Amino acid sequence: MMKPFYQDDSTIIYCGKAEDILPSLRGESFDLAITSPPYNMGLVPGSNGRGMYRPGASNKAGRFREGYGKHSDALPQDEYDKWQRGILGELWRTTRLGIFYNHRPRVEHGQLRVPLSFDYGIPLRQIIIWDRGTGIDVNLRHFCTRQEWIMLFAKPDFKLIDHSASGMGDVWRLGMEYKETGHPAPFPLSLPTRAISATGARSVIDPFMGSGSTLVAAQNLGIQAVGIEVNEEYCEMAVARLSQAPLAFE
Repeated sequence: MMKPFYQDDSTIIYCGKAEDILPSLRGESFDLAITSPPYNMGLVPGSNGRGMYRPGASNKAGRFREGYGKHSDALPQDEYDKWQRGILGELWRTTRLGIFYNHRPRVEHGQLRVPLSFDYGIPLRQIIIWDRGTGIDVNLRHFCTRQEWIMLFAKPDFKLIDHSASGMGDVWRLGMEYKETGHPAPFPLSLPTRAISATGARSVIDPFMGSGSTLVAAQNLGIQAVGIEVNEEYCEMAVARLSQAPLAFE
């Protein structure tokens, strides 16, 4: 097992690739996984109706043209899907209750592409709609996309803490993260906070930690967390955020 980038009484951060670190973790080490992987947005559909290309700097997707630090976010789709299925398989092995997996559908060449083509290798329990409150992909070929998906892969022991948690429903109107975290695409802190609170989880892992929103939510709720991130600059952002976050158990 590699040496942690950061460790305190409740949180561990590893700086490295998720596919290298996850296999070293014991089975069912965590109650939940909560994560949002790179979406492979470094490629956009060509205007001629064929092929996928890196967007130009002026393109609305141009902010993803260089990917996320060490990750290009521009893999051939089959390679990307295989990579993500492998990660999901490892998360399934290392969790006791299940996985909250944030991703999004997109329109390519006039057709809808759903994440991993609905082929995950593990049982999908439910799709929760994250209402971002604002639109992306604004054009005249289809309605503006205002949602992302939180796919719940649940094991037999998965259970919400009470009927009130169930009553939150499968549409989460969380908006976007407007607080500057240093990461180009963070999900709102309320997303992992809600997932943890609704399940009563006491430990969580995020293999695509980014600036550490899942870890900050875990710290605020007083539970154990492990984060994995390939980019050292994002690991440093997460450590800084953890040092500023209020502790629920203080």
